[in-house]
Amino acid sequence: MKHRTARFLEERINLGPVRDWIRRKAVPEHKYSVWYYFGGLALFLIVVQIITGILLAFYYSPTPSKANESVRFIMEKVRYGWLIRSIHFWGANFLIAVVLVHMFSTYFMKAYRKPREVMWVLGSLILGLLLGFAFTGYLLPWTTLSYFATKIGVNTPRVLPLIGNYLSRIMMGGSDVGAATLQRMFTLHTVVLPLLALTLIILHVLLSQVFGSSVPLSQSNYDKQMRFFPDYLLRDAAVWTVGLAILLTFATVFPASLSAKVNPLQPAPAGTKPMWYFLFMYQSLRMYSRTAAIGSIALGALVWMAVPFLDRKSAKGKKSTFFTLFGLALLIYLVSMTVFADISMKIH
Repeated sequence: MKHRTARFLEERINLGPVRDWIRRKAVPEHKYSVWYYFGGLALFLIVVQIITGILLAFYYSPTPSKANESVRFIMEKVRYGWLIRSIHFWGANFLIAVVLVHMFSTYFMKAYRKPREVMWVLGSLILGLLLGFAFTGYLLPWTTLSYFATKIGVNTPRVLPLIGNYLSRIMMGGSDVGAATLQRMFTLHTVVLPLLALTLIILHVLLSQVFGSSVPLSQSNYDKQMRFFPDYLLRDAAVWTVGLAILLTFATVFPASLSAKVNPLQPAPAGTKPMWYFLFMYQSLRMYSRTAAIGSIALGALVWMAVPFLDRKSAKGKKSTFFTLFGLALLIYLVSMTVFADISMKIH
């Protein structure tokens, strides 16, 4: 029966070319090879987020009167609901951290150079969409903290000329954060952003298979390779297992909490702050004018995506000190602003 089924599928799907490709596929092996595993780990965490998100959506109600209660029902009444929500919460944090590590390791290894420029642009857009997931998902529990943090976030674009007020009203669905905002955030979080993200991720993965893994400039003469199957895939699976173990540990030891339902008529509580991955932006807005901060962040994001086209030396296989220093400066700025924002909030 087993052989008959295999023969039936083989005749109709013809997996021979796929098997041949898997047998031929190889991955470069050198002293920087450890950074290759973060891409696969990010993909694994995305799958975890999809599965846990679907499970949570079965019970969630995106209305101001029921949102907080539905999340509480998930955590207190649904079997293992608290664990699913905690995995989803910590998974989002780990996913953004892993993608940042993957992006900066890619940057410093100059893996964005020709012919992988489009892969780099897609990766940058995927990071932006993941931050969009984090922002839209933050309001869904409809707590005091998430309400006022979202209120700050959706009003921030107002400083942009011409389109600022329009963008802000689109996100809110009106003149203030309310039922329409919650519905729009839920729709963005569960429909719009997933469709965009899955499209970009599929393209990113396909291009990575077409061009293969890049070799750092310093290792360009190093031709040692590892078979993708089973050698690299087994190592990748080991990394996924470790990542899942760490995720489950955080989800059980530090489960996601749920504060009280928001009362929009009350003032914003002291210490309202965004999640850690938005702290650099929050601190920039505190230190500089909103127009200057938002303009600088937007310009920096565009330059970041355009680096493969600007770094002509790397495209020719030469070291580019300027762009290495640019990446270091950006990394130092992000880390320092995040740490400074966290410390200053704890002091006040």
